[in-house]
Amino acid sequence: MRAVVFGTVVWMLCLGAQAEGWYRGNLHMHSLWSDGNAFPEDAVGWYRDHGYQFVTLSDHQALQLDTNAWLEAGSKKLSREVADHFLKAHPASAEVRKEGGKQYLRLKTVWELKKMFDEPETFLMVPGHELNRVIGGLQVHMNAVNVHDTLPYRYGDTPAETFARIELALRSWGDEQDVPTLFMLNHPTWPYFDIRPEVLIGLPQIRFVEVCNADGGSTFPPNRSWYSVEKFWDIVNAFRIEDGYDPVFGTASDDTHTYTDPKGSARPGEGWVCVRAARLEPSALVQAMYRGDFYASTGVTLADVAFDAGTGTLRVKVSPDAGVTYTVRFITTKAGFDRTTETFDDPAKEKKPARTGIRYSDAIGRTAKTVEGAEAAYTLEPDDLYVRATVTSSRKAVNRVSNEPDFDTAWTQPCGGRLWQARNPLKARLAPQK
Repeated sequence: MRAVVFGTVVWMLCLGAQAEGWYRGNLHMHSLWSDGNAFPEDAVGWYRDHGYQFVTLSDHQALQLDTNAWLEAGSKKLSREVADHFLKAHPASAEVRKEGGKQYLRLKTVWELKKMFDEPETFLMVPGHELNRVIGGLQVHMNAVNVHDTLPYRYGDTPAETFARIELALRSWGDEQDVPTLFMLNHPTWPYFDIRPEVLIGLPQIRFVEVCNADGGSTFPPNRSWYSVEKFWDIVNAFRIEDGYDPVFGTASDDTHTYTDPKGSARPGEGWVCVRAARLEPSALVQAMYRGDFYASTGVTLADVAFDAGTGTLRVKVSPDAGVTYTVRFITTKAGFDRTTETFDDPAKEKKPARTGIRYSDAIGRTAKTVEGAEAAYTLEPDDLYVRATVTSSRKAVNRVSNEPDFDTAWTQPCGGRLWQARNPLKARLAPQK
């Protein structure tokens, strides 16, 4: 039987499930195994040395399993400068061979890296990889997390068909191996609103999306009619929850490619998740995330997040930094919200591609309450479909990149949904009948 179960179990956080500790992690990063600019040891080492407890080295298209992957020093892929830095930093563990007057360095596999870095309750590598392709002119990217082999995948003719096929392949692999896996849809608005909300509305089996991929926002200045990524998130959840489906949970990640330029793009330390789990172990982390027992952040640390399903109250408490102030906004959508939409044309301009956009009601994702301070609470109204919190600090983001908020921010997961509706007769009456 698979360890992660869909449906009502995801709301165990709302029912008061107890866990032991918070673990900070990054689920999206790259190395020289694909298009990152650092050896995997240096990529993983950066996170271990900067207060993270777990990472997924999600290189493109394949898990890092090849024991005979060598890079030529001084080539386009591996500059002489990066090679020399690596050799100096890792004189004992670097594997080097010379052939035909050229120098080659070997890339370590994910299992070798785990032997180097894993330490109980201190640091953990969760294996995974990213899959991506351009389909019909649209970028389709997704992460497979906690896999022990390269995922057998088959792309479809549309983004929705592709996501459905690969999510099913990942889930089936997890069932066969008795391993809980996690499918994450990456940077939906990159490079220019390539994945629209209706894709996720129609695929309720997909449970995770990057609300903040620090360098994965729109590449071009957007037409004013487009939604923000937060609005995208609320649109999906408003339709899903009112129709009786589970929500999609929001993650933040670095999508790191550049480890050597502190002012460059796609650098480490910009976005992460904090997961409350029983232990630092892949299954425990994945199961906690399916419960929604985590938050996403670009710099705000939360001391506690708790939802009382009996009263419908979400409480948020910040772990404050000296000299920093905080604003907590509680976001919700009412049952019976206006589901009508309107299309608009966004024509091509220079390198910006043409898109047909969809406008959604302003009633989706409204701020129901704002609190200035480090601790706040909101109790669901009978017609609220869900509630989530966005916590914004007064500290400006350092060297802000494209999809990072101007100020350090944290996002809790939406709480409420089907269990709340079932416990609340008025809410059940307000919800549309299927």
